[in-house]
Amino acid sequence: MSDRNRAEGWQHAKLSGHNNEKLIAELTKNSIEIQQRILDCAHMTNEKIIDIKYGGLCEINVDCIIDGGKTKSKTDMWLILESGKKINVSIKKDEGGQVFLIGIDRFINGYEAQYGEKIPSDVVRAIELYFGSADDTLSIIESISGINKALEKRKHRLVADSLKLYNSNLYDKLLSWFNSKIANLFDFCFSRGLSKNKEDWAQIVWYKNMIGENPFDTMIYLPDLLEHIPETAKYGTVNGGSTIQLPFGFVQWHSPRKVIPGNIQFHHSYSKMVDILNSTR
Repeated sequence: MSDRNRAEGWQHAKLSGHNNEKLIAELTKNSIEIQQRILDCAHMTNEKIIDIKYGGLCEINVDCIIDGGKTKSKTDMWLILESGKKINVSIKKDEGGQVFLIGIDRFINGYEAQYGEKIPSDVVRAIELYFGSADDTLSIIESISGINKALEKRKHRLVADSLKLYNSNLYDKLLSWFNSKIANLFDFCFSRGLSKNKEDWAQIVWYKNMIGENPFDTMIYLPDLLEHIPETAKYGTVNGGSTIQLPFGFVQWHSPRKVIPGNIQFHHSYSKMVDILNSTR
């Protein structure tokens, strides 16, 4: 795919996503049954929805937790309740795709700020090597007999096999940290992002597509899943381990504009999310 076609693809996905949000917001406004489903999902059965708003092309930025600036909220649709409370809904129209794209330093700083804990220095080192922001990455690639040097040089990062060759302790610590913090990482990706204020965090993920691409219609109340995320993160097997497979999707290096260092890109998976949902029942 050419850069132009890739850019056009991203633009199409963004516009179709906004169109889907608009259609879902209109459906919700006009359907008492849908409104009740959302209230039931959020365990707010005695509430009443009095207004519905959605982001779409006019999405607004919210307060960011790490730099005093603004950031994108994970919420796509806001349901205003008679009591003054809100239900925040994140809408997914596809079975998989990007759920969180973030720079390496912002990931580290944002995670620490959201959850009030320091990421251990050896884990930070492993993150920087695996996702490519360490200053000595290229010299390490040259010094070890990795199987995928061309990819690693191009992306300025170590894949899992090379990280293990360089330092098996870092290889183990990175995966161990992902598993020990898997509920926080799930929450970070789907609910909080870098949003500072709780009122901006998503509470429900609604897998629904009204533009004829996917037939699903599944609502998931995110807090219900937090205690049920299995610690099953593992390195992928392709390209020497260029991804970390997660119980709710996977995470990889990504740089849409070919900028070095790249970013950390989390992907969601509808089938994996449903598996976790079913485990709560």
